[in-house]
Amino acid sequence: MESSAANSFQMNNISPQRSPSSSHQGSSHKTSSIRPSLSASLASVETQNLTQKELDEKPWKYVGYQGYSRFLASEDDFLIFRRFSTVSVRIALRLQDRVAVLEEELAECDRKFDRRDAEDVHNGSFRQEQEERDRIVDDLHRRLIEYNQFMLQQGEMKCYPTASKQDTTSIENWHWNHNSVAIDQDEQNYLTNTHDLFSLVPRIKTPLRRLLDRSRRFKIHSFWRNKQAPELPHYDEDVIKYFSDKKIDASITVLIVGVGSVMLIAPMWILQALHNPTPKLATITAFIVVFLGMVSYATVAKPFETLAATAAYSAVLMVFLQLGPSTK
Repeated sequence: MESSAANSFQMNNISPQRSPSSSHQGSSHKTSSIRPSLSASLASVETQNLTQKELDEKPWKYVGYQGYSRFLASEDDFLIFRRFSTVSVRIALRLQDRVAVLEEELAECDRKFDRRDAEDVHNGSFRQEQEERDRIVDDLHRRLIEYNQFMLQQGEMKCYPTASKQDTTSIENWHWNHNSVAIDQDEQNYLTNTHDLFSLVPRIKTPLRRLLDRSRRFKIHSFWRNKQAPELPHYDEDVIKYFSDKKIDASITVLIVGVGSVMLIAPMWILQALHNPTPKLATITAFIVVFLGMVSYATVAKPFETLAATAAYSAVLMVFLQLGPSTK
């Protein structure tokens, strides 16, 4: 899934070391001029000309949730939250049981009104419904609506992918660079529930892209930097870097097209130069294996789509098999 924006940004994995501007040296920190794009609350921090020592000693006062929210909102990959899977299942079971109890009450009520010795009542009319049964049906209706809405919401929640360790680590590094006290410790502990975290705006990446994202050296290369990155408050300028997903994806696309072109043209020349069938088959086998690996790791194709593409490529190579010096 491609980002709808022209450029998307992501913070690199900050290594667990404080930058010079974030160290506890007690020296006055030179603040930049007020930028119009900063929110009023953050601009107020800028206007106070706070020293780095003050920011390091009381990040909970000068950064807090205003800075944390701004950081998370700067990149869709950082919109990570908990599913609360265990308590959600417990609530679902509770709602289910409430519906079941009302279901039993309705069944008991039906049995009471259709007994031979019971007063004759019209059990086939909603307009002449008995007050007791009418109340149970109304309660059951409300409980079913509540139950169905909750179950549908949980079904949608399960569709969101688990948050990646890389993105979670980036958020943890933000806390680390603020001495882990900009946000109350108990309130940032949600990040420790790694198996319960989900990404609100999922981004499908190929195995190749995920592999490249693991390399910090690759991501922080100046070529990927984006000049349109969100403006940051001065206390985060030296520890947060953004890069352009569009540039990386475009470069990978160009690489795949180039390799694919070579894999179509090279077999023709190689097979033309070979005389015996065995070397030709070995060449075709090698190219098929490479092609299968490239489609598997450089695209988001499903397994059967990968096999279909490989089969088509194999058919093309079998045509190339006819190439070679003519024999008399």
